[in-house]
Amino acid sequence: MEVFLKTVLFVAVLCFSSWGRALPGVRVAFSLDKPPYVIHETSSGLEVELLRRVFLDMGYEMIPVFQPPARSVRSLELGHVEAMATINNTPKFYLSDSYITFQNFAWTLKSKSHQLNGLGDLSKKSVIAFQNARSFLGPEFSSAISKNSDYHEYAEQSRQIKMLLMDRVDVIICEERTFRMQKDKIQRKSAHPLPEIAKHALFPKSQYSVAFHDKRMRDSFNKSLKRIREKGELKTVFNQYAD
Repeated sequence: MEVFLKTVLFVAVLCFSSWGRALPGVRVAFSLDKPPYVIHETSSGLEVELLRRVFLDMGYEMIPVFQPPARSVRSLELGHVEAMATINNTPKFYLSDSYITFQNFAWTLKSKSHQLNGLGDLSKKSVIAFQNARSFLGPEFSSAISKNSDYHEYAEQSRQIKMLLMDRVDVIICEERTFRMQKDKIQRKSAHPLPEIAKHALFPKSQYSVAFHDKRMRDSFNKSLKRIREKGELKTVFNQYAD
């Protein structure tokens, strides 16, 4: 009986130790504030919550690292982070299966009546896009703005929207949900109505992945992504952040 009780006590202590043990952490680089996808202040957002669930399924606690995309690439190269979110084109790392799709648009002030019928029309306009847009938006876009001396990229997308509203740039390139949330935020702080905006559909939908330094971790991520997608967890996260 005494041996039995000691055995039960040992198993109980072992189980308690396992339950109380923290999961290993994995550092994942995200962009700066990009509501509703990335919300730095609360370490939340659609992308953050979605990837947190995938890494939890893998057995990791995700540790978000918020910084400009260019710095994130360098951090991944140096091993300061294990993964980088929201990327679709890099020969340096191992890319996961796509986990999210964005729809970018060109936005202008309606009062200016800018005619944008194709990407080539951007070559003669002042343009502000998000950081690394040259890589993310494809070779045709890169070619269109290659000789445009009035093309700029900002890591903080709220800044480009403010520039447009102040009529300090002709065109900005921004994902639709991000644009509308940032514009609404600016409107709430303004005593006057904001100018009307025109939306120009120049880009196809873009699918984004996670970049990994380690191939085995990438493969494990893909398995967990597929598993939680089949369980309906991805849809649950998207519904939480639905317009």
